[in-house]
Amino acid sequence: MRDYQLRLTTSLYESDEKICVARPGGGKTAVGLTAIQELIRDKHIRHALIIAPKRVARVVWPDEVKLWSHTAGLRYQVLAGTPRQRADMLADAAKYDLTIVGLDVAEWLVKELQQYPDEHPLFDLLVIDEVSRLRNPSGKRAQHLLRYAKRWRMIWGLTGTLRPSGAEDLFMPATVVTRAKLWGRSFYKWRQQRFYPLDYQGYSWAPLPGAEEVINKELAPLCVTLRDDELPQLPELSVIFDRVDLPPDARKQYNDMEEKLVMSNGGDTVIAASAAVATGKLAQMANGFIYDHGVTIRLHPEKQQWVQDVIDDAAGPTLLIYEYREDLEMLRGLLGEDLPYLGDGVSDKESDHNITSWNKGLLPFMAMHPASGGHGLNLQHGGSDMAWISPTWSPELWEQTIARLHRSGQIHPVVVRVCTAADTVDQMKLNRVYAKMSAQEAFEAYLRAHGYREGATT
Repeated sequence: MRDYQLRLTTSLYESDEKICVARPGGGKTAVGLTAIQELIRDKHIRHALIIAPKRVARVVWPDEVKLWSHTAGLRYQVLAGTPRQRADMLADAAKYDLTIVGLDVAEWLVKELQQYPDEHPLFDLLVIDEVSRLRNPSGKRAQHLLRYAKRWRMIWGLTGTLRPSGAEDLFMPATVVTRAKLWGRSFYKWRQQRFYPLDYQGYSWAPLPGAEEVINKELAPLCVTLRDDELPQLPELSVIFDRVDLPPDARKQYNDMEEKLVMSNGGDTVIAASAAVATGKLAQMANGFIYDHGVTIRLHPEKQQWVQDVIDDAAGPTLLIYEYREDLEMLRGLLGEDLPYLGDGVSDKESDHNITSWNKGLLPFMAMHPASGGHGLNLQHGGSDMAWISPTWSPELWEQTIARLHRSGQIHPVVVRVCTAADTVDQMKLNRVYAKMSAQEAFEAYLRAHGYREGATT
């Protein structure tokens, strides 16, 4: 392990509540496992309950346990199967050092744990991997965990991007980890004190002057992160933006939808009910199609031709990032119906097989939806090339998806190609992603400068 990983491990070991912030690929899983192993060795805890994104829980944590000699002796189980099967496994938790469960069944888990006494080993330590996934204050998973958070003696959060979309993202992860001791339980009261609405309906908010600095200062003691001189050296990352132009007919259709919320295509007329709906349809049109009441209307082949060029020019295994089901069907049309992919419709067993095959270098191409593979998966051993059919709206998914290849263990320069349709919402997506990423980087710089000194332990 690297020196900074040992320092992060010590901080977790000495903390009843802590959020470990390290960029994707920084080795947070190994840090968490090492701290757990040492706490069990020293008889401070008997067991650790780990909640992680579904595929990370099923693949990454078990692989990491076996990877390190000092953690290989940890006994673990991954809750899987039907609710009854998961409940039976949970009942045997005392036989194991680790119980690992997917975030997708967190609500079931919290309800199931209500029957267990507070002194049960399951309540010694809760580790929430990718704790930023709890940022929605009205989300059922976050609400359930917060309601019963006081039952755990210790809670840690691990994350690569703690505030992917803004300072509001910080409230719920910090509130769960601290059992509401930091900022109280009411997100809306907290927001009212630190933010102001940007619109009459109160859908969008911005920090009051000086509020972000106060929030960062309050949060810093809870966090541990890497210092500037500890940031791991990774291979060069090149992001290349390829532009395609919409053909005249498609451009007119796009402009009509943008200006009038109506598009005509031969005998088909598509109407958007609102500007928000139109934005989604404009993103589809940039990719070459539009959905209308379950029917796909194809508009232009520009991005398909771009993908064909990527395939023809591929110098090695390439990860193809898609947004819509129609994008995946287009990839299958070019590469065959048996194209391996990670996304909706793939079983857990098939996903595991695809990940293993990719990392062995057996797949020249694999498709992936950012929401299905964008967190935690180690894909750096299978290739170093990535191609996005279109940008994403989400700064978190953008950064996390690229980090599947650009992370520790990658030995080749990483090349990411992104297809953007000129003068479309594709550019709006990129503008949003980079603006939010700049704010995230400023937040992490503050933690590096203050968090590791002010908040080494709690």
